[in-house]
Amino acid sequence: MEWVIILVLVVAGIYLFFRFKKRKANFSMLPKQFIVLDLETTGLDPTQHEIIEIGAVKVNRDSDNHTSLHALIKPSKKIPNEITQITGISQEMVERDGENLESVIKEFMEFFGDLRLVAYNAKFDMSFLKTAAKNYGLTINNPSSCALKMARRAWPGLKSYKLGDLAKTGGLSTKGAHRALKDCELTMIVYTSAASELGTPQ
Repeated sequence: MEWVIILVLVVAGIYLFFRFKKRKANFSMLPKQFIVLDLETTGLDPTQHEIIEIGAVKVNRDSDNHTSLHALIKPSKKIPNEITQITGISQEMVERDGENLESVIKEFMEFFGDLRLVAYNAKFDMSFLKTAAKNYGLTINNPSSCALKMARRAWPGLKSYKLGDLAKTGGLSTKGAHRALKDCELTMIVYTSAASELGTPQ
């Protein structure tokens, strides 16, 4: 993914989110580096369901150079049809390109370092990540921010706070939503916009 293009989308998205506020965006409260991540899973329970995709972007606040990491993961059980319909991730895809979860978790933890982790529904994503790490004797202690909670505080009274609905409110394309890196892109826009509105990175 071309993250220079993503930066342009971020700027455009922030403008759209702020068009009703008539306020200049300020990002000085953001960490100089942070991670935006997203998971796709076979269900909602980290003790019963499995991660099938992880995407993460290491964002540099003061630069247009960002790096991303992405992996499909082969689960131990077949992907339910309804999950394929939502995400577009098929059993054939993970059979062909899926990696071992243990190696992926270790690679992503190295990518994260000790940086702040940002997810749209952080409770969900972090529960799956921490459960997976614990299964391999690893611990994730990074600080985290929930873009969903921040959006609710920044823009109270909206009809929906689903990521796709917020993106549409800002006039952003949701093509490719429910895939990890696309959701990272949208989450980054919501997070940076909400942080600027609230004056806090969490």
